[in-house]
Amino acid sequence: MTETGKVREVRENLVIVLPDRSAACFGCMNAECKGGAGLITAENPAGLPLGTGQTVEVATRGSSLLGQAALALLPPILGFLLGFNLSGVIFPFTAPDGASAGMGVLFLFAAAFVVYLVRKKHPASKGYKVTKIIA
Repeated sequence: MTETGKVREVRENLVIVLPDRSAACFGCMNAECKGGAGLITAENPAGLPLGTGQTVEVATRGSSLLGQAALALLPPILGFLLGFNLSGVIFPFTAPDGASAGMGVLFLFAAAFVVYLVRKKHPASKGYKVTKIIA
């Protein structure tokens, strides 16, 4: 995934970039980016001569984003399957399908909440790197 933006700050090997999201974020009307939020912290491994105000392109590997999606989606799915099958173990002959599904949904939300808490405490890094200077 590549994005372009203007360099806001350069700190040794790290670059703070304000993304150019005029068209991409139209759905949220830039509500998430106002007030300084939505900045990208990128590395400058090539040692490009960067200065404040330059337009640069930053990129991250697709496998990094795929891994983050898997870590966000797999635990709730596994939680549902665990809850659905656990209801059959707890109530071997009396658990109707609705109760099994209800317990599966309960475990799904519990697993999703655990993922939320872990990601809130340890946010995932997208691993952006500056690839080239545009202007």
